[in-house]
Amino acid sequence: MQASHAAQELLETLWLEQEGDPPVPLSALEGSDAFNELLRLGCASAVEGQARLTERGLREARAAIRRHRLAERLMADVLDLGAQSLDEAGCRFEHLLYPELEDKVCTLLGHPRACPHGKPIPPGPCCDHGARETGKLVASLVDLEVGEGGRVAYLHAGEGSRLRELMSIGLLPGAPVTLLRKSPAYVVALGESEFALDEEMAKAIYVRVQTETRPPAGEGARERGWRGWRWGRANREGEGPGD
Repeated sequence: MQASHAAQELLETLWLEQEGDPPVPLSALEGSDAFNELLRLGCASAVEGQARLTERGLREARAAIRRHRLAERLMADVLDLGAQSLDEAGCRFEHLLYPELEDKVCTLLGHPRACPHGKPIPPGPCCDHGARETGKLVASLVDLEVGEGGRVAYLHAGEGSRLRELMSIGLLPGAPVTLLRKSPAYVVALGESEFALDEEMAKAIYVRVQTETRPPAGEGARERGWRGWRWGRANREGEGPGD
């Protein structure tokens, strides 16, 4: 669909109602060029004094939101742009992401599930495959190979206790981390300490991947039993899965 930038921005605004933002009063949009354009394209309608997205409008708005949040993720994770500049830069860059480039950016970022502000990124066709591809710049910890690592790019763990647990052991954006084992638990090196994480915690950690790797445990590193690791969950020592 060929729509102006203003119409695409309005699509995103109307989409945000799906995420809990207050509805946009029709009176605020009547007569605007962007709203008239969406009406003409069959993407919006007026229902009971409110602007509403049609089925086509929902598809187009979902795509626009995906591009915007991927653009923000790219700016934050790859270009290391400050938080204050993300939204404006994302608004500009999203319009350059045509579908093929959009999926390539998503793949390079490791198919992120949330933007830097914690809002969900609608998945695309490239996300449905779920297979780990080479060349990723940012990947979930569970998608790394043993010995791979980098710096924590962001945490996708919501605002609950799981996020607090990760932060309590120092797994913060910018922290260097290396994956040492995947089984029977995910074991990571964080500074001079090693921590065991369950799969859900490991999935929440997204890493800006570095090419240099560290030898996994058992290959030039000292073998450790369970009592040599600390559990990330509640920082329990000497416990393995199922204990």
